[in-house]
Amino acid sequence: MVFPMMKHKILKNGFSIPALGMGTWQFGGRETHDPANDDDAQIAALRAGIESGFSLIDTAEYYADGYAEILVGKAIANLPREQLFLTDKVWKTHLTKQDLPRAAEASIQRMNCEYLDLYLYHQVSDEVPLEESIEAMNLLVRRGLVRHIGVSNFAPARLARAMAASEAPIVVNQVHYSLAVREAEKTLLDFCQQHDVILQAWRPLRGVESCEEAEQLCKKYHTSLQVLALAYLLNQNQVAAIAAMSSAAHIRENRTAVDLQLDAEDLLWLRNCWPDQLAFGRVPLR
Repeated sequence: MVFPMMKHKILKNGFSIPALGMGTWQFGGRETHDPANDDDAQIAALRAGIESGFSLIDTAEYYADGYAEILVGKAIANLPREQLFLTDKVWKTHLTKQDLPRAAEASIQRMNCEYLDLYLYHQVSDEVPLEESIEAMNLLVRRGLVRHIGVSNFAPARLARAMAASEAPIVVNQVHYSLAVREAEKTLLDFCQQHDVILQAWRPLRGVESCEEAEQLCKKYHTSLQVLALAYLLNQNQVAAIAAMSSAAHIRENRTAVDLQLDAEDLLWLRNCWPDQLAFGRVPLR
């Protein structure tokens, strides 16, 4: 069984990650498991995405209190593990050197996946020293349970601290970034590009609203605003993204964004002229 290939973003250190992957926030519920959730539909969406070339699945122990991981495990059952890229995230209540390895082991068990391709420090906490958490993540790499490690929602200063504390490269910083949320463009994007880190955007479409100029660009490229917004991110050096894909239509549309090449002047216009639109619901860098 061989699935279609997805474009990758590759760092100088050799780390390679699919440019666009599938997110699983609200799979199985929100913070807790929702018994009324349509598990079968979400499992089918993940399977359809994989069959379309979306090998990266992003989940977290926090999502539906671990139930999203169970759904991922069902979706990937009997599929070739080497063709998948599984990202998981440890929640801020499990960041001590004792708790973090146990949390990773529990996530792997729920997904029945043997190892994680990428394990992220999910949300900033000042209750546990960052260096302690990073050392625990390095232990997972040495044990072979995790292949690569990264962080989420880190500002440049905290990212630099994590990099200095880690034996394994910090290869990803996953942040709230889109045409509607531009905080990452102030200093973080340049920092990641200069220090060999992938900036991975989550919620890359939330809050993006059209304008006259955007409609003209959509006509120029014969595409939708959703595809244009994703392509804006993916056309940038060392920027990847994850997006929810709950239907076959979403999967088909998002797949086209991976291959859409924007002209340099259009990319520059989107960077410099597109308004910062999302007035609430942001997750700031820390």
